[in-house]
Amino acid sequence: MGDTLKSQAERLLAVFSELVRAYQFRDREGICCHGVSISQCYSLEAIEMDGPLTMGELATRLYLEISTMTRVVDHLVRMGLAKRVEDANDRRVCRVAVTPKGRTLMKKIRGDLVQGYQQVLTEVPTESREDVIKAVSLLLSAFKSRQSGCCEAELQESSVRGKGRAS
Repeated sequence: MGDTLKSQAERLLAVFSELVRAYQFRDREGICCHGVSISQCYSLEAIEMDGPLTMGELATRLYLEISTMTRVVDHLVRMGLAKRVEDANDRRVCRVAVTPKGRTLMKKIRGDLVQGYQQVLTEVPTESREDVIKAVSLLLSAFKSRQSGCCEAELQESSVRGKGRAS
């Protein structure tokens, strides 16, 4: 008989945790050599793909607090990789946009990363590559649909207790 769901979840946790660690350390070395932090790189990528974005939109995308996001963007602006722009519909809203210098850097980083992924894929049998990509995409979708941390039950209990208190 096959593995139980709990056993499969434990194995997925072990494999995925190791994959994330390997990816993060590879990223730390690969991206920092371009003179930006991982957070700055992810921020530039999000702004380039979907921007200009408000600080709140960017913070939500990167799972960061707005205060942390503001510090990251401040560095990007000082380096000339991003700029703050006024919202076309509401002058009170500030958006963050990538600059031409930021686009050039992202093109270089993306090219280096794609080259690295090509090397990784050479370790995967040719006939399995599409299956691997599909499986990782399915995992991503599953994680995004959950959007919960390790202490979900505790957070729900805390939320229920908090509703009875006066604000």
